[in-house]
Amino acid sequence: MKTRVHVNLSVCDLGQSVAFYRNLFGAAPTRIQPDYANWRLDNPALHLAIVQIPGAKIADTNARHFGIELFDDRELEGWRKRVEEAGLSVRTEQEVTCCYAVANKFWATDPDGNAWEFWVRHADVPAEALAKECGANSQENAKAKAAGPCCVPKTISAKQDRPAKSTCC
Repeated sequence: MKTRVHVNLSVCDLGQSVAFYRNLFGAAPTRIQPDYANWRLDNPALHLAIVQIPGAKIADTNARHFGIELFDDRELEGWRKRVEEAGLSVRTEQEVTCCYAVANKFWATDPDGNAWEFWVRHADVPAEALAKECGANSQENAKAKAAGPCCVPKTISAKQDRPAKSTCC
């Protein structure tokens, strides 16, 4: 049975958002109207709809983001290169511990502040190990707890274009 996840987002500027998502997914919209566009993608299996609502406000960016899980680092690197070559800014993270897992990932943020995470999980991390990694009972752990339910990443590539915030899901 074939399935496709549907996500609907409000955007402030349809033209800017269409350009971003065309570059992010490497595909033109399936349908476009003066205040609406959508993509019906097979890889990833996603039906993304964007609706122009001038002045739209997004939810808490620390709590909300969207992600595409990949299963091979070569595939992740292929996506990252294509997205960068399309002119989008990305933040790359290598072997970051977050959400009880170790992963390689990159992030891109749309014009309205919606973050998109592409990642490959390398290993699960038990809760006890995560507490140790975060520096249990330390100032670092207090900062991590304030930022969200998992650690602030310890390793971020030099390619990062802005200071890291918590990358927790």
